[in-house]
Amino acid sequence: MTKSDELLIRSIPQALAQTELICSSVNVGSTKTGINMDAVRLMGEIVKETAELTKDKDSLGCAKLVVLCNAPDDNPFMAGAFHGVTEDDAIINVGVSGPGVVKYALESVRGKSFEVLCETIKKTAFKITRVGQLVAQEASKRLGVPFGIIDLSLAPTPAVGDSVAEILEEIGLERAGAPGTTAALAMLNDQVKKGGVMASSYVGGLSGAFIPVSEDQGMIDAVNEGSLTIEKLEAMTCVCSVGLDMIAIPGDTPATTISGIIADEAAIGMVNQKTTAVRVIPVVGKGVGETVEFGGLLGYAPIMPVNKFDCSAFVNRQGRIPAPIHSFKN
Repeated sequence: MTKSDELLIRSIPQALAQTELICSSVNVGSTKTGINMDAVRLMGEIVKETAELTKDKDSLGCAKLVVLCNAPDDNPFMAGAFHGVTEDDAIINVGVSGPGVVKYALESVRGKSFEVLCETIKKTAFKITRVGQLVAQEASKRLGVPFGIIDLSLAPTPAVGDSVAEILEEIGLERAGAPGTTAALAMLNDQVKKGGVMASSYVGGLSGAFIPVSEDQGMIDAVNEGSLTIEKLEAMTCVCSVGLDMIAIPGDTPATTISGIIADEAAIGMVNQKTTAVRVIPVVGKGVGETVEFGGLLGYAPIMPVNKFDCSAFVNRQGRIPAPIHSFKN
């Protein structure tokens, strides 16, 4: 990490605190280059500083800050959206969603075999993607801007019935987080991708299932009932789109602990050759058992406990974690 990179990153908290219109993302690693642990350590500090500067709004600034590994150039979803170096000067990348539609479709196949279940998810994803592509092509035509990709990500909202967790429960889980959750999510993610690829030759971005806690009523309910923990969410990120997303944690969580969480997610992304991310909110002045309200599409969230054992000696080592050996095959 160069000095100019560090100076740019250190300017993020002030920028996020001064305006609600800015979001920020930082990529700290990739399958090809490994994990920049100096950047990981710094980002733990940046998250804490951002939380403090926006504490009058329940540390809302952290909801607009995401730390990525293997960030795609064509991601249209905030807060990790950005215009990558491989993109045209101007391009339309469209994100479509529809967890409520998928859940509704699955209600008609309760108790049926996995083959029927998968085919239903795939067909529903196909229909959603086709509609999204038609909208994107029309927008491209009217604006005179080239059409890029469709990102078919099941991105939930706080609205009732628009929940990825409820899809998992419709598949057969009592609550998201129960044994079988990771397998169910892996199947859901895979079928969504297969349906999307059938519907469009221009599927890109993240394209899968998002699991942001505060934006998904089913996830919130699962946390409140004790079936869903940060550790289980981390396991789920091995098979879904992105990673630990919109998770409120105690405001007194050390910066090194946040860096450790970022390092864990980056390692999952690096080793599995997928995009992973961390968007956690250490809410200043609040602890486990309390709730924070972000409003709008950001929803609300219970403060989740984090592991209290120290990882500072690990985080404070300098340099980078090397790329895994399979990244050198090509």
